[in-house]
Amino acid sequence: MFQGIRELRVSRGKTALIITTVLLITAMVTLLSSLSAGLSYQSASALEHKVGSDRQLVLNDTGGTVNLSTGSLTDAQVSEVKSRGGEVVTMARSKDEEGQAFIAMSDNGHKPSEDLYLEHQPIHWMSTGEVENLPGASTFGVVAEDAKPIDGAVMLKGKNALDASASYKGEQSSLNLMIVLLYVISALVLGAFFTVWTMQRLRGVAITVALGGTRSSILSDAVGQALVVLFVGIAAGTLLTVGVGGFMEGIPMEVAANTTLVPAAILLAAGLLGAGLSIIPVMKVDPRKAMNS
Repeated sequence: MFQGIRELRVSRGKTALIITTVLLITAMVTLLSSLSAGLSYQSASALEHKVGSDRQLVLNDTGGTVNLSTGSLTDAQVSEVKSRGGEVVTMARSKDEEGQAFIAMSDNGHKPSEDLYLEHQPIHWMSTGEVENLPGASTFGVVAEDAKPIDGAVMLKGKNALDASASYKGEQSSLNLMIVLLYVISALVLGAFFTVWTMQRLRGVAITVALGGTRSSILSDAVGQALVVLFVGIAAGTLLTVGVGGFMEGIPMEVAANTTLVPAAILLAAGLLGAGLSIIPVMKVDPRKAMNS
């Protein structure tokens, strides 16, 4: 890595530019991932608490788009859920004395300790009778994962159950598409950066080959140089997201390992892949022609 490290020290402006670019790309990806996780929590955390990973959500099949607001169970379906050992949950939308909207939900003796949300409204846990007395009360069921189908009902598992939240599917599909596009754009930008950088090193690479440098040493030098740049930029961008996330009050952000470290690892892999691919065409160039060009 002698040549690569030496170039980083000499070309400080170029090095600072690409590190800043990597920093900004990392910050964009990790911030958007944290925002997506925060919105997911405020959209369906109460539903995820009720259904979990080993149960099914039961909603009345209305023949159209089925969600918690439109899929209230009939009396017959309520009886079917109970006969299968399931739980019938009653919910209603209301407002407190200060006019703040909330969703009342029956806890059935299992009130969670943490604050949960549904469709960006806080959950107030009440008894079934208290919720039933509120206007617009509706019901949904939760049964075991292996429970038999119920006539006239839709049975949803896993992530499909979270789609019953009116806000969850639209938000997450849009944000996830943006995150994927950012990954693609990031890979293209980083690959273009390292390709241009490598082409500028063409004469030096040619001299190294002419003096007997092996192809593997040239490849390791280029990838090692990229690793230093990527590590510094990605680490700085991740720390920026962690710092910003702690001060952004009122914005639903969840800064955790899966929203910072996982995107950082993907960006690092994409950058190293781009660096490795960018040096391959240069390694195929004839040293004499490269030095004379």
